[in-house]
Amino acid sequence: MSRLFVATPDVPAGLADPQRGHCEGAPSPGARPVAAEVAIRVARSDDRGAIGGIIADAFEGREAVIGRPPAPLSLDIAEAIATCTVLIASVGASPCGVLVAQTDAEGDVYVEAVAVTKDFAGLGVGRALMRRIERQARRSGARTITLYTTARVARNLEFYRRLGYREARRSGMSAFERVHFEKPLLGRAQKAPVDGLYGRRRTHGHKVDPAYDRLALDLAQPADLAALFAGRPVRLEVGFGGGEHLLHHARTAPDVGLVGVEPFETGMMRTAAAVEAEGLSNVRLYMGDARRVLDWLPEGALERADVLYPDPWHKQRHWKRRFISEDGLDRLARAVRAGGVVRFASDIPTYVDWTRAHVAAHDAFDLTEDTATPYAGWPGTRYEAKALREGRTPRYLTLTRR
Repeated sequence: MSRLFVATPDVPAGLADPQRGHCEGAPSPGARPVAAEVAIRVARSDDRGAIGGIIADAFEGREAVIGRPPAPLSLDIAEAIATCTVLIASVGASPCGVLVAQTDAEGDVYVEAVAVTKDFAGLGVGRALMRRIERQARRSGARTITLYTTARVARNLEFYRRLGYREARRSGMSAFERVHFEKPLLGRAQKAPVDGLYGRRRTHGHKVDPAYDRLALDLAQPADLAALFAGRPVRLEVGFGGGEHLLHHARTAPDVGLVGVEPFETGMMRTAAAVEAEGLSNVRLYMGDARRVLDWLPEGALERADVLYPDPWHKQRHWKRRFISEDGLDRLARAVRAGGVVRFASDIPTYVDWTRAHVAAHDAFDLTEDTATPYAGWPGTRYEAKALREGRTPRYLTLTRR
C-alpha cells in the first residue's frame, strides 16, 4: 500500500480534540480510565463500516485546526485491511479505536494512522493500540517504529514523547509542518535480566566503619518500615556513590525516610560516617545489590526511587547488566506505590535512549518528564560534575508509576 495518506495520528491516542481539550494520559474531568478493558484484534473485511465511523468521529473538526482535510478521511479502508496491519480496539461491545501500520522493505514499521472516537479519547485506548503495534513489531524483528504528526497540535508531540518516541526531523511548510518521530525497538536478548554485581562485592560481609553496622538493613528480617522510619514516607536511592545527593536529601527532607544502597565500600564508609556524625535519624543503608532491597521491601512501600548516574555498561554485550531493564522496572513497579516516581539521571545518550525505550514498553510507568534541567533542589554529584567538565549534557527523566 502506498503512503498516500501518511496520516497524522492527532486524535488517536486521544489527543487534543479542539472542542474537548483533553489528551491521552490526562482524561477529562470525571472520566474513568478504561485501558485495562480495551480489547484489540486484527480488523476483518466486515469491519470497514466501523473503521470508517471511528475515523470520521475522531477527526471531526480537525480541518479547522490543521487547515485542510485530515488525510485519514480519504483512506481506502478495504485496501488498508488487505495490505496493511489494521488493529481495531473495542471497549465492551463498542468499537472505539483503530490503528493502521505497514512494514517497509527492511522490516521496520511505519504507523500510518491512529484514531479514537471522542467518547473514548483520553482513556488509554490510543496508548493501548500503540503498545500493541510495538509488541508486534518487536516480535517480527523490526528495529525501528516511525510515524509523523502535525506540529500544530502540541499535545500530539507530548503524547509521543511520553511513549518514548524521539523527534527525528521536520518537514513541510510552516502552516503544515510535520514532526517525524522514531523509536528504536529492543530485542529480547538485550532485555534479559542478569543478577549479580560483576566483580563488585557480592556478599554482605564488609570491613566498613562500625557506623554502617548500626545503620544497615537486615534483609533476613521482615521489613518493618514504620519502626525503622517512625511512620515517615520512604524513598530509595540506588547506587549513591560518594553520598552527595543522599546526604543532601537527608538534611533537607527530615520528614522522609531514606534507604541508600551502594555496592562499593569506600562510598559506603564515607556516607555512614557522615550520617552518624550529623545525627541524621532518617537514613538506613545497605551495601550490596539494590535488587535485593527492592524484593525485600513491601509492595508499594516507596513514594520515590532515585537511580542517579548508574553504571552505563558501555559495551553492547554488557547492556543486559544495566539496572534499568525490563526486570529492574518490574521490581521498581512492585515497590513503588501508584502515583510514585522513579527519577533517572545519566549523561550517557545510549543509556538515556535505552531507558526511554524500556519505559515506553513497560505497562507500569509513564515518562512524565525528560529534560536537561536538574531536579528542583538538586545538589549536584561528582558524576554530574565530571560529565559537565567533559562536555556531556546530562538528562533528567521522571517515571511516574501508574
